[in-house]
Amino acid sequence: MNIPADRLPDQLARGLAPLYVVVGDEPLAAQEASDAIRAAARAAGHVERTVHTVQGRYNWQAIFTGNDNLSLFAERRLTEIRIPSGKPGVDGAKALEAYAGKLPPDTLTLVSLPGLDWKTMQSRWFAALAAKGVVIEAKPVDRARLPDWIARRLAKQGLRAEPAALEFLADRVEGNLLAAQQEIDKLALLLPPGTVTLADVEHAVVDVSRLEAEVLADALYAGDGARFAQGVADLRDSGEAVPAILWQVTAAVTLLLRLKWALEQGDSLPGLMRTLWGRDKQRAPQIERALKRLDLAQIEAALAELALVDRQAKGLERTGDAWDTLLRVGIGLAAQPAHRT
Repeated sequence: MNIPADRLPDQLARGLAPLYVVVGDEPLAAQEASDAIRAAARAAGHVERTVHTVQGRYNWQAIFTGNDNLSLFAERRLTEIRIPSGKPGVDGAKALEAYAGKLPPDTLTLVSLPGLDWKTMQSRWFAALAAKGVVIEAKPVDRARLPDWIARRLAKQGLRAEPAALEFLADRVEGNLLAAQQEIDKLALLLPPGTVTLADVEHAVVDVSRLEAEVLADALYAGDGARFAQGVADLRDSGEAVPAILWQVTAAVTLLLRLKWALEQGDSLPGLMRTLWGRDKQRAPQIERALKRLDLAQIEAALAELALVDRQAKGLERTGDAWDTLLRVGIGLAAQPAHRT
């Protein structure tokens, strides 16, 4: 069964298949599809997770190891097979055919592939996988359908955008779904639920450009507490509103949380750095150092405190000051770890 990525939630709601193949070059669609499959697998009791990343001269026997050694009380498994090149080679093709021919019991398998040409998708190994599971196509959204895609995403945030606003956003992101999602997240932080006008969108874009709030994210990634504090002070003294800045810091912390969680689940740091795009790709060295400096609990706590900043800025929290809380979050994340003995 071949389905587009946006139909995956419906398929998962009907019950898990034993095998999923996520194929395509659209990063956000592939990431969200894989995350949804992992979440559904955990909910169904597949708590043991093994990741096989195929690179160089790979020992394909590894994907079979232990599959026949489950006891009656063993936990269900999630096995991931990632082939970044999309080319398993002769031995890999045979191994994948054999694996699909006898899927391991109590195991959900997720195979991740980049976009493939038509010839590869007609190969015996790919056909064997497709015959035993669900193929999710992570394809780009073309320009004509992008406004509707953005509208659905905004609706999940309680926002209804006017057609002109949707067209403006579609032109701005130029087909990059990760960029589109960041704009959607930004608007959800800046605006209350309701109608989004073209003026709202233009104002948000102009404000962010003028404020140069990215300095806060740069300082956070770099572990430069003094620079973060100075940036907050400058923005506060100029009379800017917290929500116009908060989205930038929240986006940075959310990115760190996603990457840190992926590392905890067995992903490689170099591989994760290759998924970055735009300005974040330029910041990759700083982001990498931040991931090494911070632990998962610190990042999760920071994101919870940013939710407090949002409530304080909107007057929903009677105690504390939004600027002070934002400063505390940034200083805490920028702090260098104590030396361990």
